[in-house]
Amino acid sequence: MVETQLSLHFPPAIARQVATFLHHARTASLATVGEQGDPHAANVQFAHDDDLRFYWVSSPKSGHSRNLAARPNVAVTVYGHDDRPMNIHGLQMRGRAVLVEADLDRHRAWNAFVDKFADLAENPRFRELIESQQFYRFQPTWVRWIDNRRGFGFKVEAELK
Repeated sequence: MVETQLSLHFPPAIARQVATFLHHARTASLATVGEQGDPHAANVQFAHDDDLRFYWVSSPKSGHSRNLAARPNVAVTVYGHDDRPMNIHGLQMRGRAVLVEADLDRHRAWNAFVDKFADLAENPRFRELIESQQFYRFQPTWVRWIDNRRGFGFKVEAELK
């Protein structure tokens, strides 16, 4: 369970809170670096597994996919959708992102997506769209949980290497 993975690095109450947050969150912002050093950000719908691996679907031709193929070190944020300053909360992460190539890894990615997006997975058109693209995987090596609801500037950080 993702909470168990987080408990290795965060206090138990924070690990539970982050696990619940990730369960409900659906969109992440992926930051990559282009060929000329230019930053690129893209929003992606994601699912994650119990080992804190994040998956999304994208075209290998998209800018962020081309960028991470050449430069796999990326940053990812997942945030709570609330514009009030004292309610800002979410994850900031750094790590590596790669194209999912092995059948077993594609199976894991598909299962994570079906678990998170069950309503969409039952839709034949969605399944067709997913199967026509590629899965990508992000494995964080550093995570920061920020939560202004606990106090302005509250954060907990962990190296996951």
